[in-house]
Amino acid sequence: MSETDRAFWQQAWEISGSAQRYLTLPTGFEPMFARYFSRADKARPVDFLEIGCFPGRFLYHFAKEFGFKVFGLDFVPQAADIPGWLAALGVEAQVTVADFFHFKPQRGYDVVASFGFVEHFGNWPEVLDRHLALLNPGGTLLLEFPNFRYGQYWLRRWLNPAILEGHFLETMDPGKWAQALEARGLNLLYCGYYQTFRFWGGLAGEGLARLLRKCLMEPVRFGQKVIGKLHIDYPNRYFSPYIFIVARRPGPLEPELSGHRALAASP
Repeated sequence: MSETDRAFWQQAWEISGSAQRYLTLPTGFEPMFARYFSRADKARPVDFLEIGCFPGRFLYHFAKEFGFKVFGLDFVPQAADIPGWLAALGVEAQVTVADFFHFKPQRGYDVVASFGFVEHFGNWPEVLDRHLALLNPGGTLLLEFPNFRYGQYWLRRWLNPAILEGHFLETMDPGKWAQALEARGLNLLYCGYYQTFRFWGGLAGEGLARLLRKCLMEPVRFGQKVIGKLHIDYPNRYFSPYIFIVARRPGPLEPELSGHRALAASP
């Protein structure tokens, strides 16, 4: 079951403005990607699939930075425009406009990724299995989703409670994912929180309510600045904004990784 539908995402991108302006922006996850992936070459191409790929920023990044052959899947009609947008930036991409739960390609992929996708589904084990059904032997699963639990939960309850809607908080537990992946025979390279502290999502309300939230936001912004200037890197369950999973399916066709290995973080 999903907490969001096609209309939700179409409206979200219409509110945010032109989706194309996001394509070449930094992802914010470059250190994580560089840790686990190296550049492909013609002798060993890597096919990369992103589930929920609109507007195409991650397709652009993995094509440009790693030379991967990129494929995308999304159910919003605007996703059909992504190949044209990326072609104008020198990136070739193949994008399918279809529902993830009805997508049945006649092939597998070396990397299957999704960013901010799995947390919208209560039936997350089924969502995981559908990711894995698309992954080649030796392939790499790459998932990112937000952490809205613990301290992050209360910040959002106070500053913008509406953003909690459409998200299943029970999916935001690295321990559950680690158990599920190991039970399915995958090797965990990373399963845990990412970054130290960040709040994103804006402020809700009008008038006095918004003013009060703006006052509460000031120490949050100050904390973010201090952490950034001091380069504090302490992933934790309470305030880390993201959860990352990198897991490899055993097999003979493993895409070359950088060799760095991180231990699974505690839930």
